[in-house]
Amino acid sequence: MNYLAFVKSSFFLLVVSLALPLFSSLSAAEKPKQAKKAPATYSELILSEKPVAYWSFEQRSKEGYAGVQTTPKKEDKKAKPVMALENGKLSEAAAGPRPSEFPLFNSKNQAAHFKPGSGYLRVVDPGEKSDFDFTAGDSITIEAWVNLNSTQSGRHYYIIGKGRTGRKGFARDNQNYGLRVTGSEISFLFRGNPDKEDVKPNFHRWTSKGAGISARNWHHVAVTYTFGKKKSLKGYVDGQAISGKWDMGGDTTIAPVVDNDEVWIGSSMGGSANSSFDGLMDELALYRKALSAKQIAAHFKYVAPKPRIDWTAVPSDRVQVDIYEGIPSRKSWSFRPPRYAETFTQPHFALIEIPNRYSKRGVKVDRPDPFLVRAMSNMTIPKGKKRILIRARNASRLYIDNKLIAETDFHKISGSAHGKVFEVDRSLAPNIRPLHRGDTEKVVEYTGDGKPHRVRFEMIVGGSRHRPDFGETAVFIGDPEKDFQLLTTTDEVVMLTDADWLPFERQYRYDMISVNAEQRRKAAAKEDKYWDWRHKLAKAETLKQPQVKVPAAATGLRANNAIDHFINRRLAKEKAAQSPLLDDLAFLRRLSIDTTGTVPPPELIQEYLSQKSESRRAFAIERLINDPAWADNWVGYWQDVLAENPNIVNPTLNNTGPFRWWIHESFYDNKPFDRFLTELVMMEGSKYFGGPAGFEMASQNDAPMAAKAHIVGQTFLGLNMKCARCHDAPFHDFKQRDLFSLAAMLKRSPQGVPKTSSIPGFDPKSNSMLVSVTLLPGENVTPKWTFEELVKPGKFPENYLRSSKDTREELAAIITSPQNERFANVIVNRIWKRYLGQGLVEPVDDWDGQEPSHPELLKYLSQQFVIHGYDLKYISRLIFESDLYQRQAATDIAKIESLIDSTYNFASPVLRRMEAEQIVDSLFAICGKPLDAGRMCIDIDGSRDYHSSLDLGTPRRAWQFTSPSNERDRPSLALPFGQPFITLLKTFGWRDTRQNPLSVREYTSTALQPAILANGVIGKRFTRLSDDSDFTNLALKDQSIEELIQRTVMKTLTREPTDSEMKMFVELLKPGYAERVNMNAQLVSREPLPRNLVGWSNHLSPRANEIKVELQEAVKKGDPPTQRLQDDWRNRYEDMLWTLLNSPEFVFVP
Repeated sequence: MNYLAFVKSSFFLLVVSLALPLFSSLSAAEKPKQAKKAPATYSELILSEKPVAYWSFEQRSKEGYAGVQTTPKKEDKKAKPVMALENGKLSEAAAGPRPSEFPLFNSKNQAAHFKPGSGYLRVVDPGEKSDFDFTAGDSITIEAWVNLNSTQSGRHYYIIGKGRTGRKGFARDNQNYGLRVTGSEISFLFRGNPDKEDVKPNFHRWTSKGAGISARNWHHVAVTYTFGKKKSLKGYVDGQAISGKWDMGGDTTIAPVVDNDEVWIGSSMGGSANSSFDGLMDELALYRKALSAKQIAAHFKYVAPKPRIDWTAVPSDRVQVDIYEGIPSRKSWSFRPPRYAETFTQPHFALIEIPNRYSKRGVKVDRPDPFLVRAMSNMTIPKGKKRILIRARNASRLYIDNKLIAETDFHKISGSAHGKVFEVDRSLAPNIRPLHRGDTEKVVEYTGDGKPHRVRFEMIVGGSRHRPDFGETAVFIGDPEKDFQLLTTTDEVVMLTDADWLPFERQYRYDMISVNAEQRRKAAAKEDKYWDWRHKLAKAETLKQPQVKVPAAATGLRANNAIDHFINRRLAKEKAAQSPLLDDLAFLRRLSIDTTGTVPPPELIQEYLSQKSESRRAFAIERLINDPAWADNWVGYWQDVLAENPNIVNPTLNNTGPFRWWIHESFYDNKPFDRFLTELVMMEGSKYFGGPAGFEMASQNDAPMAAKAHIVGQTFLGLNMKCARCHDAPFHDFKQRDLFSLAAMLKRSPQGVPKTSSIPGFDPKSNSMLVSVTLLPGENVTPKWTFEELVKPGKFPENYLRSSKDTREELAAIITSPQNERFANVIVNRIWKRYLGQGLVEPVDDWDGQEPSHPELLKYLSQQFVIHGYDLKYISRLIFESDLYQRQAATDIAKIESLIDSTYNFASPVLRRMEAEQIVDSLFAICGKPLDAGRMCIDIDGSRDYHSSLDLGTPRRAWQFTSPSNERDRPSLALPFGQPFITLLKTFGWRDTRQNPLSVREYTSTALQPAILANGVIGKRFTRLSDDSDFTNLALKDQSIEELIQRTVMKTLTREPTDSEMKMFVELLKPGYAERVNMNAQLVSREPLPRNLVGWSNHLSPRANEIKVELQEAVKKGDPPTQRLQDDWRNRYEDMLWTLLNSPEFVFVP
């Protein structure tokens, strides 16, 4: 094949000019001298420098990309073709650098598109001492244009490298040379080959400093180096020399390792996704000489587009917030114009968080770090002398009419832990909310004229491996010597005080949940259609199977739907009686707890009771199953089952990313469960900020994908392979190879068996072992589905798999295949167990040798699950509507204990205790107080690398808590406001760390449980009648004492008080009831506390310990009681609340 046919026409013309004699009738002596013509195109410019190899990525064939290979030898002036063969599949070519920004290129310039794990290019080494081999004394230049999708810190994006391919017959670390982008820096790497036997070979790595390579922007990168010559390496980015250092192995005179391994473009190390290029690459050139700084500078020309804001399109009644990406990670405002990403609007200049970014599959992805936000509005500044205050987490600037008014500096707090504790400064305003640690502020005076002005606020977010936090970024305005208020475009007044700011922030974050849902919907519109198509296929396939026939109604037994007919058939056969139905209010309480995770609020109770009795329960089911809190109620369950285990500081064994946010979003969107499983297995999106990629993490684990295979098998297939991690399972029909084959599919490559995942001292020749070992340490297991007893993988329909070579996607497709009945069976059984207290198969996560109590019912529900698009709500609705769900639970302890087998007939549901999260959430839903638990974060100022410190936010619901990770037991690292919640949750079975999956929590009653409700901090907050308690407002209403008691019991226990209770509470509250209200009392101002002053960056300061101890004491003291009620009567009403809280029925589901 003539590969030159694939070269640009300009290349070809130049090759011909080098290869053919000049057509002229003049002799050399007769020819007049002509001035040397300057190269007209970028390609001509590069070829004039005589590279060894040059790929323009302009022409692509089935084999790959053709390039030009020249030679510096005088006797051989012909250009040679060189083919970069495509391994796997690269994405479709995309636009390369083009004018007007890059005038050296033409308007149709193309670039190669690489996606990690999908494909790369390889160039075969011609043999010994080829032009691709470099040794001591040889000079090298590598240059390329790159446009990365992301610049993730610590990740090496290979541009080109020779060796280290992992090919058979070559040493593992045979890196002759390699150029990568590492984070936002360039990195040059080679493996030394010392000529002395007593000198150990090392990698030698040079990394730039301050290169500022930004994602989704074109950058020109280059390095020059003479092997064996110290101080000869030079790096360049965008035509400019960049400093750096040898950060591994040091500068050296040692020659590199040289062999005949291949040159790979866009990947290394066997094609590992973590070592692959992610984005666009163009104009890759390799030279056997060191180009000068002047030559390299000539290869980069950039014309910055003029930034322009169309102020006529900027609103006056809203604040327009534009997000820009692709800025360098350096502390400077000097950068090329960033790339516009998206816009949203809001009524104010507060930036607490911004909408998430989602992939086309609808999973959260990270924005390129850092990025820029710009908030703008044509708004009126009030007339008169004003003070303007800006607070920001990072560098920010405020402009009015394009004039810089105020700015804050770049984030500069060190994460060393020895920082200073700054005392609270309240000097700016009488009631000002103190500055949050990590934020900076600037106050300026400004005279308003009462006319519209162009207000623009900008901030750089993230950078330097810091979390992209906003802190409490906002613009405020105020009169001299008075409190500041948030700058808004509406009449809303939000003062910069704790009393105003905290509820504003809570509402801001809550509103962002629905904003993000809309973001996902738009981003995943095409993906939704794909899953609709798959569900139609699954439905059609399921309908081909024999359908389970619903039994006829059983005489004398109540039935609401098909579920009851299946249950009643067995009850009739056994002549067993159904338990009585719950009354309406008990049903509502059970349903509310099971759907939203909290007891029903008074407003819902009132609306429910106003419905006709025959449609009342159907109304409640539809109302509650569509409540957004449905998602909150499910998260804790799946955190346990999937072993979500983030650590807010310094990850340890089996820590994951916080994929809790993805779980919440999935249930908020009612995501079909085959899609839920697929997204989990694909592990795409954000790893540290809430995407399913967080599931991929398993810190300090010797075989992370083996741990994930265990979770996937147990959760979705009922295969408990825990024992198969180190040997063949002795009590299950699993071999270690089964687990590691599944792990290899998740890894997308063979999975090795580490020594630490094997039995120490195992002798394969010994016959005395109690367990069998059929895999030896170091053995590699190939990706393969081995559970053919569940389903035999067949050929998938066309376009069913987006990447047929991706074993993760293949695994997800096999598991969710409609032919694999086990998947639907397991999920349906999990739902059943959650709502009825006992599974149709027990245990729910280990089906080996287990038979269902009602096999036809299980199959019927599974078929309905698939036919209705794997919709959890559909199955849940069937259960809620059934007579079985609406019956009274079995309460006989001896009987309940006998239910732990597959023979239970479901004459009644099983009595359940509320989950720990439901207890906490119900307590605060009832009393109406905010949790006020503080942030689940030690690094509150964002000074640390986000790989080391996570910020899990301020809990709104109990699933958002986590371990305080304070193994050092330092007061300064405590979470004083969150710890009481964590203690209560753990007492009722919640796990603050989840190193292993768990389907059923420990529900054994202990003396600690009633004790912590009766005497703990959270119970005290529930009963305390403070000014933010709903019970305080209830007590202040003009009503009879009987009405107060009725409303209090109904609000707390969802029922009417009994006659004896009414009598008891009347006697308790009647004395002083008429005089209970202090008419002239004011709201109690909370004591200012030194919050948000201590983080990791200053926790070793003695003052840090003192502050945290002070906060702990304040938490123990509890909320300040209201002064609007007489103390004696208030104390007695609190006694009533304490009694209701500690009644046995409170923590049980009716």
